[in-house]
Amino acid sequence: MDHPSKDELPLLTRVNLIFRLSYTLPFLLASVCGVVYAIPYDVPWHILVLIPLAVLLLALFVNFSNDYFDHKSGVDKKVNERKARSRDNLMTPDAVKRVYWEGNQFDTGLVTESQGKAIMAALAIAVVVVAVPVILYSGWPVIAFGLVGAFLAFFYTAPPVNLGARGLGEVSVGIAFFMMCFCSFYVATGTFTVEILLFSLMVGVVVGLMRLIDSMSANDVHLEMGEVNMSIRLGTEGTVRAIKAAVAVAYVLAALMCYYDLLNLLLFLTLPVILKMMRVINARQEHWDVAIIPFSFLFSLLTEVMFLVASVCSMAVGPVVLW
Repeated sequence: MDHPSKDELPLLTRVNLIFRLSYTLPFLLASVCGVVYAIPYDVPWHILVLIPLAVLLLALFVNFSNDYFDHKSGVDKKVNERKARSRDNLMTPDAVKRVYWEGNQFDTGLVTESQGKAIMAALAIAVVVVAVPVILYSGWPVIAFGLVGAFLAFFYTAPPVNLGARGLGEVSVGIAFFMMCFCSFYVATGTFTVEILLFSLMVGVVVGLMRLIDSMSANDVHLEMGEVNMSIRLGTEGTVRAIKAAVAVAYVLAALMCYYDLLNLLLFLTLPVILKMMRVINARQEHWDVAIIPFSFLFSLLTEVMFLVASVCSMAVGPVVLW
């Protein structure tokens, strides 16, 4: 299948491929969930805007730096070749690419290494600049949360830590996304509720699951490059059990949230996506590990969207409880 050269790509397409904007949506929405839930707490509007903006910039930095170090190690080039063959065999390459990923921007020549370093520096500076008003508003917790988040983000692929290659990548992603939601609310309000704690845990679980599923489809390449992620440690059957356990935990957390507001039942509208993903897993047809990637991405995205809908409805009519 022929593709236009990098110079022939429309500007918006190039920007999307360079910064993986579609892949940053779960990052951004995790923080938006936290600040939208914080609206009834009379938080200044500029803080409600700056917190997710800082998270968005951090997400762009995270994805870009991860791609840079994966390019340097050579793993992304091999991984994308492996996944491209699977996508072509599934006869859905364009659909999957639009949702997920079309290759490392350094490997495809969209960005040079020197340009990449300049972009990373600019993004890091932008994160600090945007975070300053939030720090002045909320104090030292912003710095503490920021340092933990920066460590997890940067050393996901950066040497010498490289969490993703040590079987800790999925865990670090889960912790990071928990923080994006929970800390966004806490920084905005200075307090927390059990409901937002439960939802933040749910976000961590579903996005950690997304990372687990994404990594397993190229385990042969990861092993070749000396990387041992969680799915390699667990093996195929162990990973399948982990996927099903993570889904069960996510819905248990959603059920517990319904104690505080029955509008959280909206979170169960993601079940059709999960049921279809489980059918693909159980069928175990060729390239099933690639075929389930869009479902896990959609599960993460819809979980956050449904919580936003529930939160807005709750603000409009009040929490719906039976006791």
